[in-house]
Amino acid sequence: MKKYIKWLVLFAAVLAAGLVVRHYVASSTSADVGALVSEKVKLTTISTTISATGSLEPVDEVEVGTQVSGDVSKIYVDFNDKVKKGQVIAEIDKSKLQATLYQAQIAYQSAKNDYEHSLKTFERTKKLSETNSASAVDLETAEYQVNSAKFSMDKSASEEKQAQLNLSYSVIKSPINGVVLERSVDVGQTVAASMSTPTLFILAKDLKQMKVMADVDEADIGKIKLGLPVEFNVDAYPSAQFSGEVKQIRLNPSSENNVVSYSVIIDAANPDHKLLPGMTTNVTIVIQAKQNVLRIPETATRFKPSKEVWELFGLKWDDELLNAGRNAIMAAMEKARAESASQAKSEPVADNVKSGLAVKPSASAKPLSDSLKTSLTSIRGKRGREGSMAAGNSSFSGAGRRSRTSVVWVLEGKTPKPVPVKTGISDGAFVEVLEGIDSNAIMITGVNYKDAKQATTTNSPTGPGMGRRF
Repeated sequence: MKKYIKWLVLFAAVLAAGLVVRHYVASSTSADVGALVSEKVKLTTISTTISATGSLEPVDEVEVGTQVSGDVSKIYVDFNDKVKKGQVIAEIDKSKLQATLYQAQIAYQSAKNDYEHSLKTFERTKKLSETNSASAVDLETAEYQVNSAKFSMDKSASEEKQAQLNLSYSVIKSPINGVVLERSVDVGQTVAASMSTPTLFILAKDLKQMKVMADVDEADIGKIKLGLPVEFNVDAYPSAQFSGEVKQIRLNPSSENNVVSYSVIIDAANPDHKLLPGMTTNVTIVIQAKQNVLRIPETATRFKPSKEVWELFGLKWDDELLNAGRNAIMAAMEKARAESASQAKSEPVADNVKSGLAVKPSASAKPLSDSLKTSLTSIRGKRGREGSMAAGNSSFSGAGRRSRTSVVWVLEGKTPKPVPVKTGISDGAFVEVLEGIDSNAIMITGVNYKDAKQATTTNSPTGPGMGRRF
């Protein structure tokens, strides 16, 4: 009896030692290889945006020139000066213009004198012809001469008015209320208006309102709609955020290095005059935005477990895990197809071609403005049963709206479980969750390796999400 007790005690001691060693090895292994990366579902704001670059310009900009040639005799304004409409800002030398006007006045008086003389001759010849003292030829000649004198007098009068007008053009006045952005001439400089009107000044009407000329790539221009909210910043104030609104989409394209882009005009308020003409802007156009919605990392939708990783972290692998995930995504796909078919039958055809709503941020989770519309662009093609399982998601459209069904791996205690979720808009890093998961769920998003060799040996060649930490 004592012999059996002795062997029983020995067996218990060996078993306890084995458990201790196993715990130590598992702990040291976990410490050496790293850990699974997990993250909770968050309630926050998510938006779909388009980025572009542009430059600031005044809303109204006027180039002030001169219609007459001559030397600049006086300049009354300089850079940054504020001017009012009708204010004299410069003068051209008037001596030559005044001489031209004097010559035109003399020519007019001479033509007028000839006309008056010809008129008197005609009236006298007409009276003589009534008494047959003058022939019909003499009357015709007198009439011709008075008409010619009248035409010459009218021409001289027009030339006199033109000379007076040119003299008035020598005084340069501001056409608007604004500020001087540029002065291109100095006193004594000669300007020639014979071929084209030279620019003397550039005036901006009101710098309290600016516009951003943003260049949007042709791949994104279809998503831009009038009225979309815009955020932008400038290098001069890196910590400041400015806002605006899409005001115009110009149809004329520009091409540089085979890259086609379109100009989008954005109105922006500038009450503090911080924004200056010519500043480079980094523009973010908000296509869609929702507040107080559940969001998850995009990496959670791409994670796929593997036997090598499970064993590396001392977890028990079960082939049914993949089957469970595959079954979950296929069930979600069938459900989405059924919902799409049902919704397409119940809604008018016109609604089936409407794009998704483009919205401004608000305090609710629903779209902010029904007038701003766009299409979601996160579209993933189906890749078959195994391909859908590897990617962990699939896209479906119904009634003009596009959603995505994905599978995420949720930790229940220490046991991962595949859960299908329906997702909405995405900002590239995070995606909105429409249904399928609650705010208390903890998801696996990837693996954080401490040894690069282990990341290489455990990576699945087809399993996205099994690289280094996402």
